[in-house]
Amino acid sequence: MRKVFGIGVFKTGLTSLGRALQLLGYRIALEEWYHGKIVDDPWAVRSAVSAEDLATIVARAHEYDAHVDYPWMFRFREMDAIFPDAHFIHTVREPENVARSHQNHRRANGTREEDIPSKERIIGRYLDHGELVLQHFRGRQNLLVMNIEAGAGWEALCGFLDKPIPAAPFPWANRGKYP
Repeated sequence: MRKVFGIGVFKTGLTSLGRALQLLGYRIALEEWYHGKIVDDPWAVRSAVSAEDLATIVARAHEYDAHVDYPWMFRFREMDAIFPDAHFIHTVREPENVARSHQNHRRANGTREEDIPSKERIIGRYLDHGELVLQHFRGRQNLLVMNIEAGAGWEALCGFLDKPIPAAPFPWANRGKYP
């Protein structure tokens, strides 16, 4: 089975994508395994990763068929070089919604208000990341850009992965609650 990496930024439907991949039979770890194992600033989308951290990431990549969320979203270039036949799925949504969801998520998890990134910073990171992804995969067939929020689901995903469409509805996980 070819590896699959979900490489959208936070709050773009990565957990939903992960659950969909599970329903398609991919072995995927959705828990946060990287805390204390990887020294990497998720805000520095252009940062390099140490050789030791990359070895940790690659070892984890070999354990499962599919990977979503952090650190995969920011290590797509390395994963593409190491797994040249892998599929990459860049989840997207409206930038304002990414920012609102990210801020609400941080508040719900107890982040102090002064430590929550500004809407402008979140949107800037989101747009910068998207540009890096599109530049890297330009002209290639192993990237799917998927907007789950706008209705992309089984048809897009299963067409890209050459899998039959399941009878179950496409999952929507971590649906935010907004004032």
